[in-house]
Amino acid sequence: MGPFRIPIDTALCIVFYVSCLFYSFYKNYELSNESLQNYYYLEEGWSIFNGRRRDDYDWEWEIYKKYAISHALIFSLHAVLFEVIRYFRVRQVSLALTAFGCVAVFYIYGYKVLLILIWQNLTFFAIGHWTKSAAVLWVKAFLWIAMINSVKILFFYDQLNVLLDIDNDKLLEFSIIISWNVIKCTCFCLDRVNAGKDEQRYKFLDLLGYSFYFPLLLFGPVIIYDRFKECQRVRWPMESLNTMERLTKLLMRLAICFFWALVMEAGQHFFYINVIQLDLKLLEHVNLWALYGLGYMMGQFFYVKYIVFYGIGIAFGTFDGVLMPHKPICIGRVHLYSDMWKFFDRGLYEFLFKYIYTKLCTKTSSNVRKIFASSITFIFIYIWHGLYTFVMIWSALNWICIVMEGFVKNAFGTNSKLGALVGTHVFVLSVLSNFFFFAREEVGYIYIRRTYFESVFNYVALYAVAYCFFRTGEFIKSVEGDRKYSLKKSY
Repeated sequence: MGPFRIPIDTALCIVFYVSCLFYSFYKNYELSNESLQNYYYLEEGWSIFNGRRRDDYDWEWEIYKKYAISHALIFSLHAVLFEVIRYFRVRQVSLALTAFGCVAVFYIYGYKVLLILIWQNLTFFAIGHWTKSAAVLWVKAFLWIAMINSVKILFFYDQLNVLLDIDNDKLLEFSIIISWNVIKCTCFCLDRVNAGKDEQRYKFLDLLGYSFYFPLLLFGPVIIYDRFKECQRVRWPMESLNTMERLTKLLMRLAICFFWALVMEAGQHFFYINVIQLDLKLLEHVNLWALYGLGYMMGQFFYVKYIVFYGIGIAFGTFDGVLMPHKPICIGRVHLYSDMWKFFDRGLYEFLFKYIYTKLCTKTSSNVRKIFASSITFIFIYIWHGLYTFVMIWSALNWICIVMEGFVKNAFGTNSKLGALVGTHVFVLSVLSNFFFFAREEVGYIYIRRTYFESVFNYVALYAVAYCFFRTGEFIKSVEGDRKYSLKKSY
């Protein structure tokens, strides 16, 4: 592949975009000091940073970090066990995965949580076996989601942790695990129903092995069963294990996760993103550089967090022979939110696309049909994430923006510059929608009000930077497309 040339206008957009980013980072660094509310409740920071405190208000990061450190030995034992299974060509792979996963859940959460998870798998499998109906399975899935949401809203902290004999952190972990399992059980049982006469290849023990597979139990990413079942087959007699090569790759992937975890922890000493977003009065009057820089950094911290979470699961899954999806794409270069859904949580996207969207429309369907299919998909996203106001607004705005992206694409086709001028308006709303999800609805409302209703200048300023972001994202995507095309041509 020959060298590529950057058009002058694109280069100017990239320089302007990057310059604005760094200045907005500086303004957020200025805000991150002892004058903030709750500053003195922050954790004591690393000594090398001269007494700076660390923003430990990201509960998800704190819980997952604690889980990874506390159960590192269990991850290691899992890898050893699975390698032994592969080496001796043990036929009962699903039984071994189930046994190990059940023992791990019992050790971490106790027998009550274990019984609930087994019951969840059993009820899904039984309904699928007796009815052989995809529609009934979906009803079952929504009933489980409704029950999970009801428990969260009605007596999540007040009673459930006492009933299950676990602390609040483990209760949150359990709520995440059982929500992941709704997708896994639905996926497996739908595959079994669609298999027809070959349904005997989908045994209950296979479902348990899939659901209780320890590396993906809490961390994710969720993967469809077609990807997972590759690791359940028995190794061929002449098939090489390549243990040292695979182990080296595992350690390298884990080292990368550790590096990004350090970046996350170090960044929390200088940018108090979670503490700043709690101060609504501050957000109401803070300058635009700090406001929009805060929004950008919310997204970047979210991205780094899931690079670590999903990276650990992907590392162990790949070592075990699971066909794992790629890690999340960096959100700092995504200018189309349809791409964000495709390439951030790729496992979840595969599930949504295969089992919901494509069941309601095809490539040749009318635009109305496609819009309807996408609306049903986002309704599921909303219900599965939880019946909260901020999730509803985030889901609805994301759906609206993706539909509008489609209209812009159809209207302007290959005219990228004109498409960027119009598409940036959609992109701005897409970005703002995520602040509802990253923070909460009160923060999202502030961003909407200050962008669209406070001053025309606010919107024009954001639009100018967003346009340069859009052009930068288009350029990166085109370069990647050229590289992929050249790679394909070389074979």
